[in-house]
Amino acid sequence: MSSQRQLAALPKVDDGKAAHVPGITSEIPDAPARLNAREKKVWAHVTQALLEYGLIHRTDGLMLTVICRTFIQWIDATRELEDYKRRHNGSFITTSGNGYQAPHPLYYVERDAKKSLLQWLPEAALTIPSFVKIKGEDFVAAQQGALFDDPIDAFKKRKTSLGFRVVGDGNQ
Repeated sequence: MSSQRQLAALPKVDDGKAAHVPGITSEIPDAPARLNAREKKVWAHVTQALLEYGLIHRTDGLMLTVICRTFIQWIDATRELEDYKRRHNGSFITTSGNGYQAPHPLYYVERDAKKSLLQWLPEAALTIPSFVKIKGEDFVAAQQGALFDDPIDAFKKRKTSLGFRVVGDGNQ
């Protein structure tokens, strides 16, 4: 009976938009596994971006660890495959000892990592369509601004609104 009450207390989600739950704050989780230096850089970038928009929770650590590791694996496989292609006249096809031709194994590693990323990124609102689905089109349009907005002026206004003080007029 108590589990039914707990389920009834959960927020409803309508039209694919995330429901705001009072009392649940956005926070960067600890990574549940050790990350290498390159993975930590991706972690810091992604978690900070998600925190700025309130799209991260302490339970997101596992998912973000998978995304960071997979991204680095994809980058490494892509670089190695490009090196292989450069050494072999632009081709990633290899020939086995008995004459059969097939794509180099790096091709499959790169392909699978990219496929995995394309499945995981929307889960963390790390694609434009998934971000729009969560935040709404009006929010995204307001953030993008007009085509001819001055990006430097927008940057200064954004920093000023966060409490940073503008020093000088920028022409010094």
